[in-house]
Order: sequence, then structure tokens, then C-alpha cells
Amino acid sequence: MLTDQQIQEIREHLEKSKNPLFFFDDDPDGLVAFLLLKKKVKRGKGICVKASPMSESIYLTKIRENKPDRVFILDRPVLNQELIDKIKVPIVWIDHHTPLQRENVNYFNPMKGDKPDNRPTSYWCYRVVLENLWVALIGIIGDWYVPEFMDKFEYKELIEGADNPPDILFKSRFGILVKVYSFVLKGQTSDVKKSIKILSEIESPYEILDQTTERGKFIWKRFEKINKEYENLLNKAFEIPVEDSLYLFKYPSTKMSFTGALANELLCKVDAKLIIIAREKGEDVRLSLRSSKVKVLPMLRKALEGIDGYGGGHEYACGSSVKRHDFERFIENLKSELKKSS
Repeated sequence: MLTDQQIQEIREHLEKSKNPLFFFDDDPDGLVAFLLLKKKVKRGKGICVKASPMSESIYLTKIRENKPDRVFILDRPVLNQELIDKIKVPIVWIDHHTPLQRENVNYFNPMKGDKPDNRPTSYWCYRVVLENLWVALIGIIGDWYVPEFMDKFEYKELIEGADNPPDILFKSRFGILVKVYSFVLKGQTSDVKKSIKILSEIESPYEILDQTTERGKFIWKRFEKINKEYENLLNKAFEIPVEDSLYLFKYPSTKMSFTGALANELLCKVDAKLIIIAREKGEDVRLSLRSSKVKVLPMLRKALEGIDGYGGGHEYACGSSVKRHDFERFIENLKSELKKSS
């Protein structure tokens, strides 16, 4: 876990920054981590990173454009040493994926040490700022964790009757809010940027859920449009049977990726040991893997041996990308690993 001293170090970096640049992952955890830090200091710019973990061009391009005095990397699992060496200002990297060994970077990862702790990045950012709890919970619960400070939540009516991540996410109004924050990160870059800016100004969840302000109406309208596409895919996914404890739903490329969202919802609604959602994109197949019964990460690592692809994540939730020509073999590898886990 992160110590009180480390949390204070992050706080000091944030307070000292005059022109911070925030790079964050394209999910509610990454988005909320950014929003919490940005709301605290009321300065800086955020960049939603959708690129492969191995890509570095977006970082260098945005750094040249914005000339920051500090760079914050939030909820991104990989930062190559070569890229770190090219960034000539202090880097503050907050993450909760598999720890990496890097130099010349202020690296804060609760998974390091003898007692790995994978609480979300937004959880630690809330510990840094200690404000905007309802926003923090969108990222924290969106990453399948209910924090110890849940009793301080000022909008308890939004989670009435739900006390665990699946129920909150799929049986409460607060779960709809989490989905909103996830889906507005999809679509055209200009729309995503406008949505992020508006979310940084939202003061109450009801602005969005009840559309009580113009900015809330804008966010809700974008969500409804994107959600229609998601619901169409979800309905098709429900038609796919489970085979040998494995559920696999593969769909052709669309303008927006829903692999993570589909995997999370189907994990709660389909009885299978392993959920795999696959999306074709050019010569690649992008995948989200989930389970509540077996550890996915070690299975994924074994299945990728000899495969043209990469992947990683958490013990029970992973992402991966493999080349089309290796996809069937990759799935067979996963089936083999799944049998071993029985």
C-alpha cells in the first residue's frame, strides 16, 4: 500500500506544480483520478490516453505542446524507460497494476512490497485531495472496490439496497453514473475533450442523472447516444452460449470499443469461469478477460507464450491484444489453461 508519507509526497508534487500535465487511462478510474487532482489545484490539462501501453508518441507530442513543469501519469500500467528518459521534467506516476522497475521517476504503486494492494488509482488520489468524495467513488467503485470511507458518502440514496460492486454497478442509479463516466470517453476526440471539461465543472451527480443543468444535459445526451450502441451489442452477447466453462463473444470493429464494459456486465450475468470479449480491429483482436472464479492474469501470461500479442492487468481482470492470425491458437491456449485450473 502507499504510506502516509508517500501520499504527502504526491500532495506536495501537486501543490508545487504550476502547469501540470495529466495523462490518464481511458476508464472511470483513470478519468476520476485526473478529475480529483485537477479540481484540487484548478490548473493543468488532462490527456485521455487510449493508445497501446507501448506507445510513447502521444506523451512526447503533448509535452512539447503544453510545456508542463510536472507530468502526472495516472492508472497507466506501462511507461518505458526510454520514454521516461526523454521527459525532462519531474514525472509523478501513480498506478496499481503489476509493479515495474524504472529510474528517474517518482513512482507510486501500492502493489510494490511484501503486501500488494491493488486498490484503484482514484482511491489513492482521493486520499491525496480528501474532497469530492462522490466523484472519487465513481472511479473507485467503477474499478470494483468499495472503500472504508463509504459511510461518508453524501448521496446514499443512489446506492440504496446495494453494498457490493456488482450490485452498485448494475442495480443502482450510481451504477448508471459510473457507466456515464465510462462512455463519454468514447467517440470523437473533440467530443471526448468537451465532455471531460464539462465533467470537471459538474458539482452534483443529479446534474447528470436528472439533467438539472445544461452541462448535465449535454453529458446525458452523449451517454444516451453511446449507450444505444452498447445495448445493441449486449443483447447480441446474451445470445452466445457458454462452452466448457468459457464464454467468448467476438464482434467486428465499430467506432467505439465496449470490450471492458461488456466483460464487466457479463461477468455478473453469465455463469462461466472465464469471460472473454473480443473486438476485431484491423489485423489485431483486442480482448477483455474477466473472472470471479479463477485468476486470469497467470492464465493470460501462459496463453500468450509463442503468440504475437501482449496483455496484462489485474489478477481477475485483464486486457490483451493479439494478431488475427494467432487468435484461434491464443483461445485454445486459454482453454487449456482453464482446464488446468479446474
